[in-house]
Amino acid sequence: MPDDPISLETNDATAGGGISLESPATNDTASDPFNSLPDAPSATVTEIPPTNDDPPGPAGLQPILALVEELKVDLDRRLDGIQTILDREVRAEATRERVVDRLHAELQEYKQDLLLKVQRPIFVDLIQLHDDIGKMIEAMGDGDSDHAGPRRIHLQSIQTALEDVLYRQGVEPFTVETDTFDPRRQRAIATVPVDDPNLNKTVAARVRKGFQAGDKLIRPELVTVRTFRPPS
Repeated sequence: MPDDPISLETNDATAGGGISLESPATNDTASDPFNSLPDAPSATVTEIPPTNDDPPGPAGLQPILALVEELKVDLDRRLDGIQTILDREVRAEATRERVVDRLHAELQEYKQDLLLKVQRPIFVDLIQLHDDIGKMIEAMGDGDSDHAGPRRIHLQSIQTALEDVLYRQGVEPFTVETDTFDPRRQRAIATVPVDDPNLNKTVAARVRKGFQAGDKLIRPELVTVRTFRPPS
């Protein structure tokens, strides 16, 4: 093929014009379309200076840690003070409660003692009547006469009624369970001599019941007591 560019020419007799096609000159720029793009700007790295919002380094944390430690020490001191105050108030409240309880108990005891002091003469008289009826029953003996039996039953019912009256007022009869004489709760109205030392100060017979109101003694139990007397 010839090196000259191809030329095509058409003559039109009527129009008098023509179309011409020529192959454009070829070079390196025309063959690579990307060479016609502008060059991209080169990237540069700019160092950003530190700002105040950045976390401080280890050296910058020391003042903050010291401040936190001071706050902790102050808070512990305040909490210890509050705990001391609470402990003192708890102890004071417990002391007040004990004082109130003791005063209440003393008041109740005083009321009971005062009431018993007023009622004691009445109780003593009723107990004496109870004893007298017991003596009458004992004086009647074990006779089986037509009148002795009903009278004894009648007197025993009166004696029981007196015990019921005393019981409703808080006074109860009692007998000491042991045979050893107890001078705090028993009264010896007679003694029985014995020659056996093992029987010394033991109860020989129980004559009358004792009476008590709670732990307060109204009348001790009446008993006879054995006493040791060596043989002559």
